[in-house]
Amino acid sequence: MERKLSAINIAMMYLGAILGAGFASGRECWQFFGVFGRKGYFGAVFTTVVFVVLALMLTYIARSKNTMDLGKLISPFDNYALESAIGYILAGIYYTLIISMSAAGGALLHQELGIDRRIGGILLVVLVLLTVFGDFERLTRAFGFLVPGVFVIGIVTIIMIIVSGKFHQSGAVSGFPASEMAPYWWISGIVFAAYNSLGFITMAGGCALQAKDSKTAYRGAFLGSFLPGLMTILLLVALRKDMAFSATLDLPMLGYSLRISKVLNVVYALILYGSIYSTAAGTFYGFSTKLPRNRFKKPIMVAAAFAGFGIGLSGFKTLVAYLYPPQGYIGIIFIGMIVMNFFKEKSKSSQKLHI
Repeated sequence: MERKLSAINIAMMYLGAILGAGFASGRECWQFFGVFGRKGYFGAVFTTVVFVVLALMLTYIARSKNTMDLGKLISPFDNYALESAIGYILAGIYYTLIISMSAAGGALLHQELGIDRRIGGILLVVLVLLTVFGDFERLTRAFGFLVPGVFVIGIVTIIMIIVSGKFHQSGAVSGFPASEMAPYWWISGIVFAAYNSLGFITMAGGCALQAKDSKTAYRGAFLGSFLPGLMTILLLVALRKDMAFSATLDLPMLGYSLRISKVLNVVYALILYGSIYSTAAGTFYGFSTKLPRNRFKKPIMVAAAFAGFGIGLSGFKTLVAYLYPPQGYIGIIFIGMIVMNFFKEKSKSSQKLHI
């Protein structure tokens, strides 16, 4: 019998799917919010609201339709071809994350320990495959063990940076270049929320259906979507301690942690690797759900994972530049469809009550 999930279990599944390389390193937070100065806080708060509302809507849809199928969770239309297409598009996006996360894992271990990038990437791929081979239940156990530690250490490090007296503005505090695809804080907030929410769509269905009960499903979804929003806001506070310093770094949080102590820097590097692993495992699981359930599934997963690793050798920066922004805009379309789907299911529920 499958183990029923508690609210904490569900929250860890959401967190694990979001806390990837760009998120935990502070790179995404700086680029999407930090460059806008104080207006960035509006974007971070907006993102938090979107995370929470979307998670609760997905939970309602999953329980109302009794499905964890990606296409059915998103599409408001009873059209098999469209649902199937959406599911495969999302699975394709999830697959690109094993590419970027293996590249990020290799780059991180190379930067911190001097280990060959290929070794760090292969290690990540092997860990992901071992986790996903156990299906959703093994994924919940892995996330339940790893993600709380990653989140707590991450928050503690951020707070240490905020309260530390070692950081002062060392240069410019405005005029930082924003992305051409997200030139204003409100557009950045939408794209950031859309891109990161893609990761937890696949978790929402499974968590909603395997929760102990309805209240647990909603509490877990709320907690799991609110905490990454809170972490984004705190990250922004930390990164604004020395804005010129933040702007120069590919992985800002590693730079800040090193200025506090070498020990903290090593610890944060390890939890950052854990974040990369959790996102890669969660999204690769989403990709695997669209593969046929037969004896060829595992060989296909192995081949796909190592092919992704090979593509990832082109470099993390290159992949982020070409993969992340378009996926954010695809996410916006999906969010619009999820909102329509939610209200359609609410309408059906209301009609049943009046019959």
